[in-house]
Amino acid sequence: MLLAGTSVLEWAEGLAAPYATRILADLGAEVIKVEPPGSGDMLRREGPVTAAGDAALFGAINHGKRSLTLDPMRPSGAALFRALARRSQVLVEAQPPGLLQQCGLGVRELQAATPGLVVVSVSRFGQTGALRDHAGTDLTVLHQAGFAYHGARPVGDPERQGPLGGADREMPLAFGLATAVATLWGLLEALARGRGPHIDMAEFDFFAQLLIEPLADYCGGERSFDRRRRDFRGTEVAGGLIWILRCADGWVMVSPREQHQWDRWMGLQENPPWASDAALCGDRLARKQNWAALQERMSEWTARHPKQQVFERAQAARVACFPVSTPADILGNAQLAYRQFFDRLHLPSGTTLAVPGLPFALRDGAGAELPRGRDVVAPALGEANDAILRDELSLQPGEIDTLRRHGII
Repeated sequence: MLLAGTSVLEWAEGLAAPYATRILADLGAEVIKVEPPGSGDMLRREGPVTAAGDAALFGAINHGKRSLTLDPMRPSGAALFRALARRSQVLVEAQPPGLLQQCGLGVRELQAATPGLVVVSVSRFGQTGALRDHAGTDLTVLHQAGFAYHGARPVGDPERQGPLGGADREMPLAFGLATAVATLWGLLEALARGRGPHIDMAEFDFFAQLLIEPLADYCGGERSFDRRRRDFRGTEVAGGLIWILRCADGWVMVSPREQHQWDRWMGLQENPPWASDAALCGDRLARKQNWAALQERMSEWTARHPKQQVFERAQAARVACFPVSTPADILGNAQLAYRQFFDRLHLPSGTTLAVPGLPFALRDGAGAELPRGRDVVAPALGEANDAILRDELSLQPGEIDTLRRHGII
């Protein structure tokens, strides 16, 4: 495995940082997840959950790790945390900026004891700057960084429909993937120079660096920001036309932009009489002007066929067309199944769920492949306490019992 022999210490909750360490675990690293004694990671109490009450989201983000309950904010807990950091190659933490220093766990002190330690600090706004100590959520940072510029429009009634975030948790997960990539760079840097870097991962920076189009438009002179929906919006793409058409069991997206593509698309529909109306659809300009009427007429044909059939026939005719997939479609997708994209997450109740695996396949020079389509389990809260404290930190049973009685573990 790529990171076999690499020890990672995680002190983080939520999605971004834990997803980064889960990727490292998928690549072969041993990840110790530090959780608050008693309550554990907040994702253990958040949905979605299964009918049996299993924390499915926690399992999807944290499988493959070892759970250690520990309170590093108390002196004896901080001492154990330092001992764990000394045996680690990577520390990923997502605590409020300055908290590690307050606990006697400052980055300089940790790296002085372990020069090769890579420290990755994950926060909303970074470890420096005027916003460093500001609170925020994924949603507020998404908007404050400007990335919601596109997502905030267009709407039919801007006065009643406020700007929204992403429909799912894709943004913190994307930030987590970027954090994993930065951590891999940090390991290479430590290997090359013998000293681990401190990587300051700011969610605000991550969202802001995605603003390629809005910043380019602004630099090009655009100054207007209108959130009101116009009739043509959603149909123009790169000078051509797209339509979302209803099918017998869902929807397809079709984009016959060039005339030869349009002609073949009409051929699939057995050249209905309206297809010969030059004023309606004789060229791209006419189709652009009459897109709404064309959508209704084309839907008369697509609505009689399943979306997969429309997709396959359009593809065979060399017309750009794709089905609009539902979650059920994705779980049954033959391409993803062939690539063994989904892992099987086994939950305490006995429920098994398909969860996304790594977003890439990897084969080394010798032909060995990174495992995919695996059977995985999420750690029970504190399940590794005794093994880590006794076998790796050499604590005696009585010392462990004392730590437990005092709520340190």
